[in-house]
Amino acid sequence: MSVVDRLLTERFAEPSTRNAFEGPFGDDKKRSMTDEEAGRHIAAVAALISRRFPNGGGRIGVLSNHRVETYVAVLGTVAAGATFVPLNPKFPVERLRSIVVLGGVGLILGDRSTQAVAATVAPAIEFIDVAAVVPAVGWAAAPTAESADTSSIAYVMFTSGSTGTPKGVPITYGNLLAYVDAVEDLLEIPRDARFTQLFDLSFDLSMHDIFVSTRMRGTLIAPTQIDLMMPGAYVAREAIDAWFSVPILGAQLGGSARKDGFAGLRSMLFCGEALPMETVAACRGWLAPGARMWNLYGPTEATIAFTAADVTDSRRSEGNASIGHPFGANVTAMLDASGAVVTTTAVGDEGELLLAGPQVFGGYSTDAPSPFVVHDGVTYYRSGDLVRIDDEGVYFRGRVDSQVKFRGYRIELGEIETAARAAFGLKTLAVVVGGTGAAAKLVLFHLSGEAGERTIDPKLLEETLPKYMVPAEFVALEAMPTNANGKIDRRVLTAMADGSGG
Repeated sequence: MSVVDRLLTERFAEPSTRNAFEGPFGDDKKRSMTDEEAGRHIAAVAALISRRFPNGGGRIGVLSNHRVETYVAVLGTVAAGATFVPLNPKFPVERLRSIVVLGGVGLILGDRSTQAVAATVAPAIEFIDVAAVVPAVGWAAAPTAESADTSSIAYVMFTSGSTGTPKGVPITYGNLLAYVDAVEDLLEIPRDARFTQLFDLSFDLSMHDIFVSTRMRGTLIAPTQIDLMMPGAYVAREAIDAWFSVPILGAQLGGSARKDGFAGLRSMLFCGEALPMETVAACRGWLAPGARMWNLYGPTEATIAFTAADVTDSRRSEGNASIGHPFGANVTAMLDASGAVVTTTAVGDEGELLLAGPQVFGGYSTDAPSPFVVHDGVTYYRSGDLVRIDDEGVYFRGRVDSQVKFRGYRIELGEIETAARAAFGLKTLAVVVGGTGAAAKLVLFHLSGEAGERTIDPKLLEETLPKYMVPAEFVALEAMPTNANGKIDRRVLTAMADGSGG
C-alpha cells in the first residue's frame, strides 16, 4: 500500500455519511461535508494538479485558513503525490512573495477571500478557488500518485530565519506517515471524534489536525475568529471531543466555566510552548471521565511532535509540565556542556536535546547552517533546546540560541532585529521576551538618537513581518548593558522588559 493510500484512501475510498469537515465553504456559510462529498472534492483537486504537473514534482501553494477549502486543498495535493507550501493570508505581502519564490510554487489553491491576495503576491501564478472545482464522480477518479514514496516531499513549512530570510523545512511523506502512525498508537484519540482546528495552516501543528482527524475518521471543525477568542463556547457548541492547542489558548479555556450539558473532552493535547502546570490544573475540569491530557513537544524539523507526557495525573503543582519521552521510533540524546553526545542519561543531566528517527527531516531547502551532529552512525538533529532530565522525563529549560517560542510560534529574534535595522536605520538594538504566560511580550531595546529623523513606527515592521513578530514595546536607552565580553547583556534587558510597561 502506497504512502498516499495509508494517509488518505483508507478514509475516502469507502462512501460514508459521516462528516469529514464542518466550516465555511464557497459562499462563507458554514456547511458540513461528508466523507463521500469530501472524497469527491479531494479527488477533483488531485486530478487537476496531476494535469497541471503530469511529470510530478508540482509545488502547490495553499492560501487559506480555517476553511473547508483549506483541508480539501491540502489533502488534494497529497492525493496527487505533490508538495504543498502553506501560505498564510495574514502574512505581509513581501513575506508571502519570498515564500512563493523560495518554495518554488507553481500553482496556488485558495478560497474566494484570498484571490485578491494571490493576485497581489504572485500575479503570474495561476490561482484556483477550490470551491469552484467541480467534484469528481468518486474517489476512484483520484490519481494513483504512484510516483510518491516515503522520500517524496509532502510539504515545505517556512519558519523564522536569523538572517531575515525564512527557512524552508521540507517534510517527506515518510516523516508525516511516521508521525501519524505513532500518534495513533500512543494517544488513544477516539475514533469518530470531533476535532478542533485552532492553528493557522502555516503553523505545522495544523498538520496534526488535518491528518490525524483523517486517520481517525473524525470531523474537523473550523472555528470562527470569535471562537478563537471564546474557546469554551466553541467547544460546547460544536460538541468537541478532541482538543489540540498551544497552552495560552488552553489557559483561556480553563479560565472559563464548563458549559452545562457538555459531556467533556475525550482527548486534550498541548504543544508549541512550555505548558504551565496551572493550565493543566485549570483544564482538568473540561475532561470527560477517563479522558487523558498530554503535553507534546517537537520542532518543525522533527514533524509536528516528537515526545509526549501524560500530564492528566502529574504530581507537579507548579512550574511547567514535563515534555515526557520520545514516542514511536523516535530517539533522543543530549549534547552536554563539553560538546559530547550522551545517549544514556540520568536524572539531573542537562544539555541540548538531540533528536533522531524517521520523523526527522533531511535538511533545509534554503541556505542555513547544518543542524545535524553524527554519533555512532546515527544522525541527530540539534534542537537548540536546553533540557534537564527529571523523574517524569525531559524538562524544557530554555534555548541555547536567540530563538524563542512566543504565542506558540517559533521566532528567531535575529530576524526581528534585521527587519528593525532596515526599517528604522538602527545599528545597536536587541529584542527580548518580557513577562510570562498571557503577559508575555516582545520588547525592542535600541540606542536613543540612532534612528535620526526616522520615526520608529511599529506599523513599518508589519510590512515585512507577521504581526506576532512585531514588538509590543520599543524602549530607547542611553547605553546598552553589556557583559564581561562586551556583548549586549540580554539577561539584563530581559529583566528590564519584565518590568516595563506595567
